[in-house]
Amino acid sequence: MDRKSKLVAAGCVAAVALLQSGCGASIPYEPVPPGWALDVHQPGEWWTQPLIPRAVVVQRCPPPPGWASDPNLSVLTSLPPGTSVEYSNWTDDYHCDIGWSEPVSTVEFTVDEMATEEGLRRICSSSGLPLDASWRFVGVGPTQHVGEPPEEAHLEAVDLATAAFQDDQGTVVSCMVAHAGDASSGAFVELSAGTDATPGAQACPVALRDMARENDGTLAEYQLRGAGAVRGEDGRVLTDAATLEIGVAGDSVTTSHPVVDGIAIVGAWVKPEAAVPLDWDSPPPVEGRVLDAGGNLLATCGG
Repeated sequence: MDRKSKLVAAGCVAAVALLQSGCGASIPYEPVPPGWALDVHQPGEWWTQPLIPRAVVVQRCPPPPGWASDPNLSVLTSLPPGTSVEYSNWTDDYHCDIGWSEPVSTVEFTVDEMATEEGLRRICSSSGLPLDASWRFVGVGPTQHVGEPPEEAHLEAVDLATAAFQDDQGTVVSCMVAHAGDASSGAFVELSAGTDATPGAQACPVALRDMARENDGTLAEYQLRGAGAVRGEDGRVLTDAATLEIGVAGDSVTTSHPVVDGIAIVGAWVKPEAAVPLDWDSPPPVEGRVLDAGGNLLATCGG
């Protein structure tokens, strides 16, 4: 069975390219701009903008002399928050997360903390984005296991959950938390816009991740994890929605997830029933139905 994560694969490709490149051009060490700060509470999709100066990146992730970097810090003068930097020379490499408004740090936590707001704020802040009182806690949901995936054994000792936070600008933070003992526990965050969008067909708030492929080229298992807004055809966030039913297009297996104030909190590990072809470069889309508290259909997504 083939297993692939796009994020891991992209990192591996980048690392190989760096190893082949040998030494890199000189990366400047510069003073941090006076009064520099990352304002995470501003309108728009601010996390897509290059807001962290190179001086801060190099300060957080010091490059060994003569090593190459991906992204290329000898040319770029700033990077988007949350970026990962890969340093490499001919024989060695290392990875560094520059974080969001402060460097990423490690954190130890218990399974019980994964069910509380206080615990989740502390755990998820280790991603580098401090989730303090300026972020409203939306909710948390455990990861469902559906259809007994063929490699379920590797999940037996792992607790997974997805938490959601939102600020007064509508930015949604989805925090994916995993606990498999102190050595491999951790959390990472993704951001999305939780405000109204342009009218038209609306994408589902999460996509396939951590997919595995059978020998015949069909989808063996996948994860759906994250948090994001559900919207109607007019683009407005559906604040009266209560449930998101979602699954991979072409399969009959779906999972149900809570929607709080228009934000769906999704976590599922699924084995599909249908033989869904899997192309690593173009994974199958997900489709979903948005329901109100009475089970009435409000909107569909994906497709």
